[in-house]
Amino acid sequence: MAATALGAASVLGYLDARLRLSSDLRVVFGATKAKVKLDRAQKQDKNSLWYLFEDAAKQRKGADCLVCEGRTLSWDEVYNRAHQLANWMLEQGLQRGETIAIFLQNKPAYPILWLACLAIDVIPAFINYNLTDKGLTHCISVAKPRLVVFDADLAAPIADIASDLANAHSDLRFVRWVDEFYSGSPGEKSISLPDEVSAKEVVLTEAELSRCSASRVPDERRNGITWHSTCMLIYTSGTTGLPKAAIVLHSRCRGAAQFWTTVNRFGPDTRIYTPMPLYHSTASVLAICTAWNSQSTVIIGRKFSASTFWRDVKASDATVVQYVGEVLRYLLAVPPSPEDKKHRVRLAYGNGCRPDVWEKFRDRFGVPVISEFFASSEGNGSLINYNGNTYGAGAVGTHGALLRLLMKDKMVILRTDPVTEEPARGKDGLCIRAENNEPGELVTQIVVETGYENFAGYHDNPSATAKKVLRDVVKKGDVYFRTGDLLRRDADGLWYFADRLGDTFRWKSENVATTDVAEALGQVVGEANVYGVLVPGYDGRAGCAAIPKSAGTVDFATLSAHVDKTLPRYAQPLFVRLVESLEQTGTLKQTKVALRNEGVDPAQVSDPVYWLDPSSRQYKPFGVAEWEALKAGKIKL
Repeated sequence: MAATALGAASVLGYLDARLRLSSDLRVVFGATKAKVKLDRAQKQDKNSLWYLFEDAAKQRKGADCLVCEGRTLSWDEVYNRAHQLANWMLEQGLQRGETIAIFLQNKPAYPILWLACLAIDVIPAFINYNLTDKGLTHCISVAKPRLVVFDADLAAPIADIASDLANAHSDLRFVRWVDEFYSGSPGEKSISLPDEVSAKEVVLTEAELSRCSASRVPDERRNGITWHSTCMLIYTSGTTGLPKAAIVLHSRCRGAAQFWTTVNRFGPDTRIYTPMPLYHSTASVLAICTAWNSQSTVIIGRKFSASTFWRDVKASDATVVQYVGEVLRYLLAVPPSPEDKKHRVRLAYGNGCRPDVWEKFRDRFGVPVISEFFASSEGNGSLINYNGNTYGAGAVGTHGALLRLLMKDKMVILRTDPVTEEPARGKDGLCIRAENNEPGELVTQIVVETGYENFAGYHDNPSATAKKVLRDVVKKGDVYFRTGDLLRRDADGLWYFADRLGDTFRWKSENVATTDVAEALGQVVGEANVYGVLVPGYDGRAGCAAIPKSAGTVDFATLSAHVDKTLPRYAQPLFVRLVESLEQTGTLKQTKVALRNEGVDPAQVSDPVYWLDPSSRQYKPFGVAEWEALKAGKIKL
């Protein structure tokens, strides 16, 4: 009997490993549970994200809700402060559906201000606190806010644009937020707004807020919110132009919170450390909002620092850490320490972990599971790879036999021309699916009725919204969201990020994925940003790698041999540019636009540039003489 049971267990284990049924079932369970909770909220007229937090606060009460730099706020404290702020906002005359702009650094006030907005059905626009001048003016203006709530420590960039904003928006007012995290002295104004707008400024301190009523805002203020109601505005990274304000729905937030709770095994004992910017959906939705659903504690890092990351994790007793972009690579760049594994972290989750970093991070820091995902603020679909072993390391998602069946027409990779950026179509006018391991644009089916599968578009930007919609994909009349990302899926159902559409370039009639080249270079240099540049006399773009000073001294002999060994000729970077630093978004993702536009013309670039000399196949200095020889057609690349 025991032998039979053991044999059955062995067979089941083998089938699960082969078909990944348990992984698929957890995803299905997470999605189903999210749908059930959404349906229940719909019937109760409690679609607002507010109720997710309120239910948790009533249960957790004195437990830790938010932690930041040693300061701890219980669920009760956050609940009361949110109501005080909500009542203050009501006194300012804010109406349902109006917008405020939040320009704060990472601190507990950020989610509390968001909660106050939820309590009174006001829409917050999360503004990147790194913005200045035209970019900042654009993002605030797009939202058409009644109030701009700005951090007292961020007064300088607001002061620079306040007059222009006030002239363009006559009813706009400015709220200077002063709390215990303010670097100045209490009552001190480090930077004043221009005289002509000073009458429109209000200074809000914690002392003043404490005098406001903490009475609960009645449900009537939130009645009638639907799955399609706007919860907040979150801006795109702006890597290809000015940021766009993505409309994020209540149903999308609630669905994501439940799904992430299930697949990442979050609960009341989970303590999530995130130093990622709260203006971005990774931290705001997938940490803060998800914690409201899972009743977990969030430790807010004021700013990412590779040198203090693990110290903060240990001090706050975090069990989960969050990352975006190149964060894990930067952590590996810090010299090893005996303290590297002295923590309780069981899981690192986020997006942007490169395959060459994956196992190095897990081995060095002793984090057993990496949960890499693929998603976007405005998108209507996601992938996840909850990974505790070497199989599938580096993948952004995994679909076993069950999910491949269920998601066949939900998430589709299309054969795409990387130059025209248009999908290929067959004689029937429908799009052509990419083959296994063929990079193509991922599109996700739009289902308007569900809300969380809908693409709500960009606020006050119909043309940008229209560009993200693709029709007649699998069958006539269907509608899909264009992610703008190139992915590939192998025969086993593992999904891998290939490139941003527009970053892939063509050289020698071949398509070159910048991520593949960067991964190869990462084996011998600390960091590289790969892109294509125009060269005179040639079609397409030649590969160029920008390497920052922080990557250390480049051994060009080793680099020459490495690219020759690991990359096909057409993918080898013909140029290397040594830069002071790499430009990044606020979420530590590399940007390529400025580098690509500057190219390698010595008249435009003052940084040292090297080229893969065609005669020696070695990287050598590249200057005016070589550039002129290229222009004259004397050199063949």
